[in-house]
Amino acid sequence: MESIDVLGICGSVRAGSLNRALLLAAQELARAPFQVEVWAGNAEVPRVDAAMGRPFPPVVAALRDRVAAADVLLLVTPELNRSIPGNMKDIVDWLGILAPPRPLADKPVVLMSASPNRFGGAFAQLQLADLLRRSGAEVLSDLDVAVGYAHRHVDDHGVLVGESPRHEIAELWQRVLTRVQSHRQVVPA
Repeated sequence: MESIDVLGICGSVRAGSLNRALLLAAQELARAPFQVEVWAGNAEVPRVDAAMGRPFPPVVAALRDRVAAADVLLLVTPELNRSIPGNMKDIVDWLGILAPPRPLADKPVVLMSASPNRFGGAFAQLQLADLLRRSGAEVLSDLDVAVGYAHRHVDDHGVLVGESPRHEIAELWQRVLTRVQSHRQVVPA
């Protein structure tokens, strides 16, 4: 089977982020045919400003092109006051601007989150899913992962070591594979 290109983006720029640990675990646990790239430019994304106009800032233009090229987008968001943080909102807003290429148009998106609370960032995921759908993305909301009490599952080195969330991520990849394969069979190449 041909490879499935996944671009993973973390909405946290904080050192020691639980969500960064979750994204790195997702990258580690992905097996062929998945190729998961972790995008490192989130701290460079400027606030959305309509006055900036076009051309897009270079980091935004590169991100839009990279998302458009990916088969699947994996967004890992923290939760702040039961909402998505500003950095993640800016990333999605830049991707949602209706200018070619339309990177979110029909793009399969998988959501993950980790939080010290028991809900694991589920409120942020709901808000993010709504924002993405309004931008034309196909949010695979039945394939999300929300890790509650995440601080109990991440070691002092920022590695997700909890058996339960690692198992959930491994199962997630199998479900994503099934979804992508069925989509590729329906849509002619």
